[in-house]
Amino acid sequence: MKDNLETKSKAWYALRRTLPMWSFEDNLAELVEKCPEYGIDEVIIKVDTEEFSHGIPTFEWLENYQSYLFKTKEALNKIGVVFSINPWVTLGHCERGRNLTKIFGDMGFMVGSDGTKFKARACPLSDGWRCHTKKLWQLYAQTEPDVLWVEDDIKTFGYSLSTQGCFCDIHMDRFSKIVGHKISREEIAEFVLFPGKPHPYRKLWFELQRDVILEVAEMLEKTVHEISPETKMGLMTSNPDMHSLEGRDWSRLAKTLAGANPLVVRPCMGNYSEDSLRGLYISGHLLRATQYCLPDNVIIQTEVENLPFTQYSKSNSFTFLQMAFSFSQGSNGVTMNLFDHCGTPMASESSTGKMLGERKTFLNGMAKRCLPGGKGLGVRILHHTKASEYMELGKNADFLDLRQDGYEWQPVLESLGAAITFNDDADVVAISGQTIRAFTDEQIRSFLSKGALIDLSAMRCLIEMGYEELLGVSIKREFPFEEEAFAAEEFFDEDFGGKPQTYLTLNSMGSPAVAELSRHHDAKVLSRLVDPDCKEKYPFVTVFENKVGGRIALYPIDINQIASPEFLASPAFLNSHRQRQLYNVLKWLSKDKLPLFVRGAIYPLAFRSDYDKYTIVGVFNLCLDEWPCLDICLYAGNKEIESIDMLNSAGQWETQNNIEPHQHNGNIEIKVNQAVSFDRPAMISINWK
Repeated sequence: MKDNLETKSKAWYALRRTLPMWSFEDNLAELVEKCPEYGIDEVIIKVDTEEFSHGIPTFEWLENYQSYLFKTKEALNKIGVVFSINPWVTLGHCERGRNLTKIFGDMGFMVGSDGTKFKARACPLSDGWRCHTKKLWQLYAQTEPDVLWVEDDIKTFGYSLSTQGCFCDIHMDRFSKIVGHKISREEIAEFVLFPGKPHPYRKLWFELQRDVILEVAEMLEKTVHEISPETKMGLMTSNPDMHSLEGRDWSRLAKTLAGANPLVVRPCMGNYSEDSLRGLYISGHLLRATQYCLPDNVIIQTEVENLPFTQYSKSNSFTFLQMAFSFSQGSNGVTMNLFDHCGTPMASESSTGKMLGERKTFLNGMAKRCLPGGKGLGVRILHHTKASEYMELGKNADFLDLRQDGYEWQPVLESLGAAITFNDDADVVAISGQTIRAFTDEQIRSFLSKGALIDLSAMRCLIEMGYEELLGVSIKREFPFEEEAFAAEEFFDEDFGGKPQTYLTLNSMGSPAVAELSRHHDAKVLSRLVDPDCKEKYPFVTVFENKVGGRIALYPIDINQIASPEFLASPAFLNSHRQRQLYNVLKWLSKDKLPLFVRGAIYPLAFRSDYDKYTIVGVFNLCLDEWPCLDICLYAGNKEIESIDMLNSAGQWETQNNIEPHQHNGNIEIKVNQAVSFDRPAMISINWK
């Protein structure tokens, strides 16, 4: 068994590093010296970067810098380190006072929907920009790097609230031809943000954004591979929910940019600066949502970045946790942007390099079993690449209101111990927001014929779309939470772990929308909202088994309004009673086949990945308090356990003879009497007979 598990896979370190001209020799010498010590497998040279970037470099500047790239490649090759290149700008991230219109007279720049003219963000339809970019990328390709990276400025959103896409004259002319008549930028913005049912022009506008980016990808791929056919193309990605704003077709983009080689993708993991351990929930979401969008044949190297590149920005502990989560999800490697771009020696942050070297054995051990291709199991979170196309807006909406929603259950579920997945074949789906509008009737009926956890925002959409009968409720009225004097939620149903006079606080939750429901006679109420005298005001958590065999759990509160953009749920909604309630609700929804739940832990980040002969269960502690033990529950069907291994600090998988799992009707309970601290995840391999 062990021979089948232990592979040659390892934790690939790709260091992103800038070598400025004025300190080149010193920085390169240090790089050659420190790469073996830090465990670096690949160096990605960042070009014309950050503080000293010219925005878009001139041909003359890059032609001069090309000699530095050749010298770097030669030095790295001598020590067995792979050489790659990462131009920092393609279209342009930000302006920072730069005015490139004075440098590139024939280059067109982006224009906002309100007429704002950008001075350092090129229009991707500009012939001047395309011609100049081809010349630059020919210089990069001549060095024959292993990977040549395209930054995430190849996108059409995020430049300001006034724009989603470019509204320059070239774009206006092209869109006018699409719709068959001349149209102004103001009219396009009006149609894209039209209240209520989406205007047909929104879909056409998104398709234009998609096609323009595909054209750019094709141009870059051909430019590079005509000179260096073996070079792999790399692509950094932004938040998948934001890419919905540009109608991104992930499969077509990956195929177009890759050419005949594998595509390397760098999913953003956020948390450029550290706030709290719970920031890892964001990293986890961004990575797994991006993995879901991408085709199977890509190479994943996640982005771990510490802006502005000192421990004042991010601790080494948090950096390690992001790296560990990356490898736990089967990533092929990690790209690390950890040291500044001003020529400062890496030795100024020597503890960061020490951490990289010391923790690599642990990450190597993780990578040996957390291989690409593992199947993630859990409660499904919905993602749809065209969600923004179907979003219904209110009056005075802006472009950011079009970003995909539907993730709001995720921080609630993960904070309380449930594993999540984006996989299509999950038996339980958590539905919130308007993303459900993008799915077909057949898909929605499939969700509602299995197990569905539904909040008020999704309930509202589903009822409007004609699925009221399958939910078992209708909405009498909606109102802000603080409109009435609610004291608490009484969780009284004993079948689901409650008990009369068990109260869950509702203080400090703000004023989210809540609803009074009219229930089908078969719907069962598990909890109710009560007043300060403990008298019932309204039913709250309600479950229903519909005529097609689906199990539905309804929370008549807008989860979106108690979850922050930082992927944190309101602490007022999280407590041990809620954890017990949710555990039993999910068990009921899954018909006692819940993929994974960690009981008793405060702020866990748990996941499950299935392979042919073993299952990996990982649990990160996102609380500064150490957990004394782990209580893990999962469903495995008719599989029988041969052994259980845990990853130790030395990166070795050790068989645990003192763990005696309890199995009953396909469910397994594993109690690990071992403390779990925040600084290292608990990694368990359940090996099957």
